[in-house]
Amino acid sequence: MFWINKIKQKGLPSLLLKALVFLFILFVLDFVIGTILANLYSKQKPGEIYRTTYSLDSTKADVLIFGASRANHHYVPEIFEKRLNLSCYNTGRDGQIIFYNYAVLKSVLKRYSPKIVILDFSRNEFEVERQSYDRLSALIPYYKTHPEIRHIIDLRSPFEKYKLVSKIYPYNSLIFTIFMGATFSHEERKHVNEQNGYIPLTKSCYTRLTVDTSYGTSLLDSNKINAFKSFVKDCRNANVKLFVVLSPLLIKYLHGDPSVNVAMKIAKKYNVPVFSFINDPLFHNHLLFADDGTHLNDRGAKIFTNQVIDSMIKNQGGNISRQNLVDKQNISKN
Repeated sequence: MFWINKIKQKGLPSLLLKALVFLFILFVLDFVIGTILANLYSKQKPGEIYRTTYSLDSTKADVLIFGASRANHHYVPEIFEKRLNLSCYNTGRDGQIIFYNYAVLKSVLKRYSPKIVILDFSRNEFEVERQSYDRLSALIPYYKTHPEIRHIIDLRSPFEKYKLVSKIYPYNSLIFTIFMGATFSHEERKHVNEQNGYIPLTKSCYTRLTVDTSYGTSLLDSNKINAFKSFVKDCRNANVKLFVVLSPLLIKYLHGDPSVNVAMKIAKKYNVPVFSFINDPLFHNHLLFADDGTHLNDRGAKIFTNQVIDSMIKNQGGNISRQNLVDKQNISKN
């Protein structure tokens, strides 16, 4: 190589020359492998990577569902579409809480304003937990292309922008998932049951209802609380009707939860309806849950979705239409 010969002519120490060559090789490998991973990432279909990309860049549904795994498995878009005559997409992703949801919302609102947003909220949502920040790795591939969510990803660490000098870094925690998605045959993909983002669970649970007697004493994360406030305010500013929903569990709670208490105070301040199905006896039937006891199966999800829609219609005075939603939103602002 010409530049190596030039370095030799200048008489640089052999060790320095080797270090420079090593760094050059690393740079080339990083560039090549990173480019390949980026290409494979962009072609993922179906799967959670595809659903995230679609949520950020493509959906223009009237109704959007946000949340973690219970959002992903509890809300059936087909029922929303039939009962409300509005298109619906489920953006829920397993293991992701308010940081991820707010990032998706920011990208959506940059493109358009949905008519309705439903945020599935969990007990302990605001709990101090390092893992919540680690899971922001799912958004790193979008750091450079979606400037509106960079401040959220930067919560992961103050060094994210510097780490992104590497083209491999955005994908290093997703390499297995990327290659699995890339190696699915066309026939195998047909067996992945995705219904506008909703993933139905088919198994039934035979565990009895459990009773939780613990008091909620966990420390709360101010970053998460602020993200929730921003989620609420951004919906309000974009004239999007927001509903916050607490999904049922096969658990009966005897005491409240600090995260829920804070969320309900914020929601009340901004006139956001909150529907809680925690401790709803209708969902204390094990046959409505999947085998883990914390997620509804498809049968339970269909019942729950109808219950949520009933609550929404009742809250809106028996009518959900675009004009009805906009009028009520404007009244709440004044």
